Amino acid sequence: MKNWYKQPLTKIILVVIAIVAPAIAAVSLVLVAGIADTMSPEAAFGAAETFEESDFFEELMHSAVNEMLSTYERKEILETNGKYDPDRLVDVMEYRESGDITGENISGLAYTVGELVEWGRRGDIYEDEDQVIVCQGTGDTYHYYWIEDFKKLLSEDRLSLEGDSGEQEMFLEELEDGYLWQESRNFLEELEDGYLWQESRNLVLRDEEDNEYTDIWTYDGCVLKEYSAPDGAKDILEVVNNTPELNGKLMQVYDNIQNTFNSISNLYDLYQEQSNMWTEGNTNFTYLFVNKEKKKIYTNNSAFRNYETIENSLAKFLEDENIRYVVERPKLNAFESNLDVAAMDWQSYIQWSDILGEDYIVMSAVDISFPIQDIFYEASKNYSKYEPYMGSVFRVLLASAILFLMSIVWLTVVAGRRANGENELYLHPFDRWKTELSAVLMVGPWLLITIIFMEVWDGVGVQAYSYNGGAHYLYYYGFTMTGEDACIIGGYAAVTAVIFLIGYLSLVRRLKGGTLWKDSILKMIFTWLVKCWRFVSQYVQVFWRHRRVLWKTILVFAVIVFIHWFALFAAAMYGIPGFCMFLSAVSEAAAAYLLIRDAAAKERIKNGIQEIASGNLDYKLPLDLRQGGDYQDMAENLNNIGNGLQRAVDKSIRDERLKTDLITNVSHDIKTPLTSIINYVDLLKRENFEDPKIQGYLDILEMKAQRLKTLTEDVVEASKVSSGNITLEYMDVDLVEMLNQTIGEFSEKMEAKQLKVIASLPEEPAVIHVDGRRMWRVLENIFNNAAKYAMPGTRVYADLKVEGKKIWFSLKNVSEQPLNFSSDELTERFIRGDVSRSTEGSGLGLSIAKSLTEMQGGKFELYLDGDLFKVTIKFEKGRLDIYEKTAG
Repeated sequence: MKNWYKQPLTKIILVVIAIVAPAIAAVSLVLVAGIADTMSPEAAFGAAETFEESDFFEELMHSAVNEMLSTYERKEILETNGKYDPDRLVDVMEYRESGDITGENISGLAYTVGELVEWGRRGDIYEDEDQVIVCQGTGDTYHYYWIEDFKKLLSEDRLSLEGDSGEQEMFLEELEDGYLWQESRNFLEELEDGYLWQESRNLVLRDEEDNEYTDIWTYDGCVLKEYSAPDGAKDILEVVNNTPELNGKLMQVYDNIQNTFNSISNLYDLYQEQSNMWTEGNTNFTYLFVNKEKKKIYTNNSAFRNYETIENSLAKFLEDENIRYVVERPKLNAFESNLDVAAMDWQSYIQWSDILGEDYIVMSAVDISFPIQDIFYEASKNYSKYEPYMGSVFRVLLASAILFLMSIVWLTVVAGRRANGENELYLHPFDRWKTELSAVLMVGPWLLITIIFMEVWDGVGVQAYSYNGGAHYLYYYGFTMTGEDACIIGGYAAVTAVIFLIGYLSLVRRLKGGTLWKDSILKMIFTWLVKCWRFVSQYVQVFWRHRRVLWKTILVFAVIVFIHWFALFAAAMYGIPGFCMFLSAVSEAAAAYLLIRDAAAKERIKNGIQEIASGNLDYKLPLDLRQGGDYQDMAENLNNIGNGLQRAVDKSIRDERLKTDLITNVSHDIKTPLTSIINYVDLLKRENFEDPKIQGYLDILEMKAQRLKTLTEDVVEASKVSSGNITLEYMDVDLVEMLNQTIGEFSEKMEAKQLKVIASLPEEPAVIHVDGRRMWRVLENIFNNAAKYAMPGTRVYADLKVEGKKIWFSLKNVSEQPLNFSSDELTERFIRGDVSRSTEGSGLGLSIAKSLTEMQGGKFELYLDGDLFKVTIKFEKGRLDIYEKTAG
């Protein structure tokens, strides 16, 4: 089948593939992605044969090991003798530095675990602003007071102020108002930094122990609400004031306390959430953590309780063929495992743990016979359920993706093309909409459908097995995809594919047709901006070209506006309305005079241009009127143009008359002897000369004489046509009958050149209102042109069509010589189809035919396509209201 790849059936099949393939691919992708995310990538791509060989098995073991290490670290912090101890003492400074809880008050700032947990659970932890007074002594020592205590001590004279009484009064007022700035002991430094708070008041504060403080200000940091007092102290300020290591570090103390109670509170919450998930008898997972320095064992297997026999117990345990294990020690060369795992990866998981010490043993193992239905059992069951199908699903995904891409490429190639063999591009009505509007109509419905899809579909069915163990979140997801899930996913993908195909194929057709930018709103806006720019630039150019005149107009306008507004200003400021009104009236009268004078001058010049344009070249503009210097010059130049045109027209008429007279006289002078030559040649041919040479000479002489006669007649005819010195006698002519007669008369000439005329003429008459003799000359010239220049052995097609009130006649032939010029050149005088001028033509035939056709109200067209030559003549059907035309 020709062009089968563009057939409608082929396109339908491709469209169906482009819709169905994404639906299948989407379902397969969700299935593969779900398995890869919830089980392991190897399961999705078939790289792992068994569950224990998958990365997910290793990740579950990692999570279990890390969870148990975190659990024991929390126990070490919060428990005493294996039980939660809320009274255990936490030294804040020591905990923030090392993370350890020794149970002793080392730094002087300590709280119990219970107090810190309660503190961390409270939401309101900050005091109001400006509650603490900071006093700085001469030796960079600090003392902190609660503001109320500070005021009380001042009132009881237990604190004394020394200095100017006025400054003391101002200090006490600021203290009473609730704020106190810091006096500047570093005046030069603050001045260099660009700010200065308050110049020193030269006040000195003394306490009962005669300590001297020269700078006093309100603490500008966050002050914690003390729900519990530190161990052995009344409050935090007492600890900071009495502990030399903490003196002047109140902000750091507050930060350490807040971080500590937040950390301890979080540890307690996680401690409370611990479950029996990894205890012996509840899991297939076995762990063993040994701190050899402390000879301490952490395990969920009773066989490892005795430290003295730990190595033998471990070796015996690992002999079980169902056990998959990893054993880690400080040295990498001591790493043991019957899994395909990396020692460095496992080592990095335990290096941060504090319960192991420097010398340790970490063993993690799973019994793959899965005697207990724990998280490992569920993961293995789900893996076994889906793994056998994953390879097939992935291949389906890959195949559907390839089919979709192939169909898209194929549809891209055939988009806008039809199977009729033509290369013409066909655009759908949608392709003619504005580009941006089409994009919105595609994206908008898709977004709506996507929102509906997200609301309707909750995702594939998920079966979760999880355990929030604190620092690490151990999880496992196994999912099932139902038929409803597959239908929703596939339906959404199919609808998306339909919308994509409509938009994409429209985009392809637009690109092929070059309408993507042409039919866009952006192009419309851009075109409008360009037009605006051209409009503005045009007027800028006009202004620049006529700046001399325009500057005069602008200057006059500016003077009149200035006078007018000056008069208004003077009337308002100096109270002389009479003079101002007179000045305004004078300026307005001057403006009216100038406008009326310019308008009258423009009207006279416009009338003069219309007179000259209509052919009245003798018209002269009056120059005696007062119309301004520029308008006077324009009137004089316009009169000169009229004089010049009149002279040119007179000269052209004389030249045309002389040319016509010359052609007519020369043609007449040639015709007389030419007629005698033709007659005498005819007489000589009647003598029946027996010598063949003489007969041949006479034939050549007769042929050349006839050619000269034809040339003379063509020249005369062309001269008459070009000068319009020709009279047309209109009548109703049956073009069908005239063509049959013309074809019959040229049949001998056509056969001589082995040309076959294929005529397609209607049976009913095709009447046109023309000059019969001139119309015969038109047909004779175009048939004669075909007889001369058509390639021998080819066909000449003569077609006549009647369409409504139009009659079309065309003559087509294949040229013998290359047509390496345009159709317009062929209708010029003395242009012939053979550049070498080796044939008999005069080069006037087509020019005369075109001129005579157009004089009779028709249209004469030439069409060249390679060597194809086509003449088309068009006339109105029936009698026309055309009167005889006589030029001259």
